[in-house]
Amino acid sequence: MTATPSLLFGAIADDLTGGTELASMLVARGIPTGCTVGLSAPIPPGNLAHVILLKTRVIAASDAVRQVLEAADRLLEAGARQIFFKYCATFDSTPAGNIGPCAEALLERLGGGVTLFTPALCETGRTVYQGHMFGGAQLLGESPKRFDPLTPMTDSNLVRVLQAQSKGKVGLVPYLVVDAGAEAIRNAIREHSAGGETLLVTDTIRERDLVAIAEATFDLPLMTGNSSVAAHLPPAWLTHGLLNSVDLVTASLPAINGPAAVLAGSVADRTIEQLERFAQNNPLLTIDLASAFAGADVVAEARAFAQRHLPGTMIAIATTAPQATVEALQQAHGRNAVAAKAEEMLAGIAHILVLELGVRRLVVAGGETAGSVVKALGIDRIAMGAYEGPGLSRATAHLPGLPSEPLALMLKSGKLGGPDIFADVLQDMTRATTVAPAIDIWPPAKPVMRPTTGKAS
Repeated sequence: MTATPSLLFGAIADDLTGGTELASMLVARGIPTGCTVGLSAPIPPGNLAHVILLKTRVIAASDAVRQVLEAADRLLEAGARQIFFKYCATFDSTPAGNIGPCAEALLERLGGGVTLFTPALCETGRTVYQGHMFGGAQLLGESPKRFDPLTPMTDSNLVRVLQAQSKGKVGLVPYLVVDAGAEAIRNAIREHSAGGETLLVTDTIRERDLVAIAEATFDLPLMTGNSSVAAHLPPAWLTHGLLNSVDLVTASLPAINGPAAVLAGSVADRTIEQLERFAQNNPLLTIDLASAFAGADVVAEARAFAQRHLPGTMIAIATTAPQATVEALQQAHGRNAVAAKAEEMLAGIAHILVLELGVRRLVVAGGETAGSVVKALGIDRIAMGAYEGPGLSRATAHLPGLPSEPLALMLKSGKLGGPDIFADVLQDMTRATTVAPAIDIWPPAKPVMRPTTGKAS
């Protein structure tokens, strides 16, 4: 019998939606992967990869660094041979951080050297060329991301963005080098490092570029980026003898029935479109944030709405608002106060829906919202299913005190997913899925779903 290797990979995610996406990609590859929330949950033995989900994207940089380093120490104690720092595909950050400060702190903790920054998600057209990030044909700084309520991205030049929040020197691994393959990338890493550049942004246009970058960096102590580059590490582990094919496992999710709901805190155009599509056939309550600031009991309103419609139909509750409304609220109350208010309300509503009204199928849209909801529900461990495509990373979670009533859960980035994602996913949660390891093909095929009429336990 082949011995199971120790923890090959330990990841730290700066928000929950991206972290669950990363874990689901590894699961789709056949890698036994653990996923815990925060810094208190134990890291269980027996997995080849583990992802710690944090909520550090928009907190003070010093607090983010402290949490990230603590997470890294826990992963290293568990035997992780490589640390991966996961952030958004649109490099969500400000001149104060938190990508640069966290990456530099991790690099120092791991003994120095060099690391790469690969945020591209080629599947969705988020690419980097000449150091500039694009969403399709549109530069990041000209896209709707420039209106992000927490991390407005107004500069498309990622080398410049990263340099503004970093102490070390930032460089670029240009496309001609990346296109030449893994060995050329390794040579470039050595050359940049010799010249004092230790933080290297990578141009990335196609999926094969991610393959080359993963092959070039599988043995770096620290790698950073979006989930998409990490998804290509397992084949490199297999090639270099760190992993055996017998270590790969089939991914599965149980069928879970019960009342179903969507909670949306994202103000992304894609989320607004998805809510509009969902509302064509299902009840939607949009909470008026201005009324909430004026003292209205919007949580009681949401409770009454849910009680009217559950369990007979799927529902959605959202704090989304037009850009002009969001900007007016931010001017009146402050950017952080508006975000905190929306998160607080949705977290309280999640507690009512799940722990009082029995919702057992839940989709949450928005990274910051997801963190607040999961915390409100007391969830510290998430069992991931296999990645099914952008925005599609389903999971189950056990609720404190309710071990026999698992929650079917999906935490979704506000910017991802097709127009019908909410209704489709809530329906899919009622069917069990089994997925063979996608070690030789990426992106993976759609999972096979088995119909069921029984309640999962």
